[in-house]
Amino acid sequence: MGESRQTSGEPELPELQSGVHLLEMESDDRVTGPLHSLVLDHLLLNDGNACWVDAGGHAVTQSLASLAPSMRTLDRIQVARGFTPNQHYTLLRRLPRQVDEDTSLVVCPDIDQLYRDAETYADEGEELLLRGVATVAGLADRYDIPVLVTRSTRDSFSEPLVAAAEETITVEQTKFGPRFSGSEFETLVYPMGNGVVQTTIAFWKRVLEARQPAYDTAETPQEVSVNGAY
Repeated sequence: MGESRQTSGEPELPELQSGVHLLEMESDDRVTGPLHSLVLDHLLLNDGNACWVDAGGHAVTQSLASLAPSMRTLDRIQVARGFTPNQHYTLLRRLPRQVDEDTSLVVCPDIDQLYRDAETYADEGEELLLRGVATVAGLADRYDIPVLVTRSTRDSFSEPLVAAAEETITVEQTKFGPRFSGSEFETLVYPMGNGVVQTTIAFWKRVLEARQPAYDTAETPQEVSVNGAY
């Protein structure tokens, strides 16, 4: 389950414990920014690498680099991109050979998206999604690590992902920026005085920069970034 983390002068970000965590926006806005914040925050506070199976173009280097306090953090993210249902499923199927004791996080954004493309193969797409979700959930159990996922559409097709999730983390876009909430926590806003609060993207960048001392002494592993297949 996610836990709240109280820090001096900083808002809370969800702390990802082992299990599947579903990240969702309250609106139809794209979830990329909050997703990047959670991934980077986890890596700054924990040892190990992240295995990222991308769909929908969420693994945007420019966005990740703009938030990361250090480029060394990005070296710990291993990315594979799927562009077709079979390609994406193959990457998920290969994940058990990529995840090891040095892996501290698995990221699968829009895990349902590609299996919707061909209506003719709707039954096959549903079966591939079920198998993919079972694979990443099994990794969370086997290695006792968090798996962070998102879905492209909230409907019955993606309900297996909701059922597999230990927790749903909801992000609300306020006029001050994104606010995270879950079953056991809610973002604490930053008091500016006179009743004014701030939770802007710029402030989240400062939050991540505050995590940097925890990572300064960590050894940087060799980067393995793959486009299309592991």
